Amino acid sequence: MKKISTIIFLIFAVSELSAQIDFNNWITVGGNNNRTGYMESFYDVVPGFSRTFNAPSSIWGMPIFTFNDKFVTTRYTSLSPLRALISAFTFNSNNPIWTYGENSGVNIIMGFNNNKVYVRDFQQNGSDTIFVLNASDGTLIWKSRFTVERGIIWTAVFTPNGDLIVPGSGIRRIMRINHLNGDTVWTNSRIIPNTGAEGMCINNNTLYTWQGGINTAKTILAIDLSNGITKYSSLSLPGDGDQEIPFTVSASGVVYCIRDGGLMYALKDNGTGFSQLWSRFVPQPVGTYTQIAVSKDSSIYIPFGKKIYRLNHQTGEARDSSIDIVATGTINPRFGIGKFGSVYIGNGAAEPSEGKFFIFDQTLQNIIYQTPFPYNYYCGPALGGPLLNPHLLMTGNGTEIKSLYIFIDKIKLSSNSFPDRFELKQNYPNPFNPLTKFSFSIPGSGYTSLKIYNMQGNEIATYADGFLNAGTYEVEFDGSDLSSGIYFYKLTSGNYSETKKMNLIK
Repeated sequence: MKKISTIIFLIFAVSELSAQIDFNNWITVGGNNNRTGYMESFYDVVPGFSRTFNAPSSIWGMPIFTFNDKFVTTRYTSLSPLRALISAFTFNSNNPIWTYGENSGVNIIMGFNNNKVYVRDFQQNGSDTIFVLNASDGTLIWKSRFTVERGIIWTAVFTPNGDLIVPGSGIRRIMRINHLNGDTVWTNSRIIPNTGAEGMCINNNTLYTWQGGINTAKTILAIDLSNGITKYSSLSLPGDGDQEIPFTVSASGVVYCIRDGGLMYALKDNGTGFSQLWSRFVPQPVGTYTQIAVSKDSSIYIPFGKKIYRLNHQTGEARDSSIDIVATGTINPRFGIGKFGSVYIGNGAAEPSEGKFFIFDQTLQNIIYQTPFPYNYYCGPALGGPLLNPHLLMTGNGTEIKSLYIFIDKIKLSSNSFPDRFELKQNYPNPFNPLTKFSFSIPGSGYTSLKIYNMQGNEIATYADGFLNAGTYEVEFDGSDLSSGIYFYKLTSGNYSETKKMNLIK
């Protein structure tokens, strides 16, 4: 697809702006319950300017989670005694809107969903407790009567109704917890892996998780999300006695996992069991806190030595690789992937001073952006913010949380009126060389698509493919890289669809 320069001016009413803004939500590690890192609504085109949020000083960076207009993160303020507090921000606040646990405890965020911050009191003895804070003011909503398994950074996944799934303790080796009151909905007594960084995933009505202790076989379980009953498991996946490597499940039900001391596997859930699609070698060690990512085109992104590899999802063969993203030591990469394929990476460098965040294009051949962030070992990129003004959030040690605005369009408030009908206007000038402009109006907020096609019907540019607020937009089209000929631009919004043609003459 041709890279384009787009200028869009949105006309909307200030009084109704807050009611119409939708947000990107990054609720757990990997952003979604599949832990793929992919966010369909994150329009990634051009990195813009950055700003800094002032957080309590932290020894290292921890995961950031976003929901609507807020984001939260854990800040480790002391190692002796061990202390960690919670900081909450809005995207408009430079300083925390509230903090929790400044004077006691090790409070580690597990996830952020439905305006509730799910926190674990880290006891390091297998008896951690769970509690929930109101995201608006940090007040306690409930505290669970049950304890959960120890772990440095594992995070929850969420069921469609908002319940959370976490590793339990004792015979409660997995628990589904009622998000309203902290009671258990069901438990599952699988053999828990020896891990401080376990990741579980949800796809449709199935929960996927590791099973196996130090002296027992390691397998992937498929568990019925509604009742907690194990449906089936994979064959044994050989490797070391412990297992600390997270995994990812694609939207099509393929489990991608890397065994500690073993191979990487692609296992397809066929509804009655797992079938192995492929396996491949990956250099060891693989970072303990790493994530596997899956993009819109199903490409797989994994750590590979000091690089990132992009794999063919059907064969496991490497399609592309990045440069080394550290000079020494190992990486623990976490990923975010936007709608148009940009790959956001926190390298999680084992050598703290080499911590960095990167933006690569989808082929990993071009670095779009990079910034140093020492001690980002536990923290990956978090995607969030309003749909029309998305943010990349990053942190490490010290007092900074950095937000990089991603410019989709240049948008400015210029009127307080709304259009009363759909309209797609003819471009001007027409014929043109190489620039032309046209405008369109949508009277109601909703899914809107605006795409450019050539005479053969091939899509050559996308200006919008997602939620847009009601308003009037002006688009500048640049045909510098195109040959002379007829081109079409098509607007679809709600039940409205219209196509017009424009003539490029060079």
